[in-house]
Amino acid sequence: MSSRGDATRTVIIETAERLFAEQGIESVSLRDISAAAGQRNHSAAQYHFGDRAGLVAAVFDHRMRLVNERRHARLDVVDPADLRAVVDATVRPLAEVVAETDGWYGRFLVRTRWDAFARTVVADLPVLSSFERALGLLAAHLDALDRVTRTSRLDQVATLFIGTVAGWEWRRAHSDPVRSVDDLVADLVSTCHAVLTAPAAVPTS
Repeated sequence: MSSRGDATRTVIIETAERLFAEQGIESVSLRDISAAAGQRNHSAAQYHFGDRAGLVAAVFDHRMRLVNERRHARLDVVDPADLRAVVDATVRPLAEVVAETDGWYGRFLVRTRWDAFARTVVADLPVLSSFERALGLLAAHLDALDRVTRTSRLDQVATLFIGTVAGWEWRRAHSDPVRSVDDLVADLVSTCHAVLTAPAAVPTS
């Protein structure tokens, strides 16, 4: 594809990232995105990405590719027995990429997390490989928990760190005071570690 075509794809992807984050995955049409991206041809998004699923996948991949590379690099050198280090390697790459980007990616990820269509689209994307790897390393520290509780803890951690990074991104966009990325990650590591190591609740029945 030509450099002009690549530039057009990027503009559409970053416009879709914003509109999906602002309005929701199902609330924005490909035509809306093409128009907001300044494309005279309002079928441009469809031309480049095929359909809504293709565009959602492209938006997810656009920044997650770098997150995935950095997370794998950190997991390659981390001590699997050091839970805090594994948590840091899991959350830091996303926090850093969002901080380096003047975009809407954190808030887009929150949308994909709770949208059934989007979750289906992104579930098997290769750029999630480092996250799946990290979850496996984290799960190894939860052997004392039953399977349902273990799954719940990992889900809580994912919700916590994605939501927190998205909130940081939102506050920065609104010129509110925000922590440094290092401070953000340090606090996330502490809170995620606390979730993972909290004693299991006693069943009520």
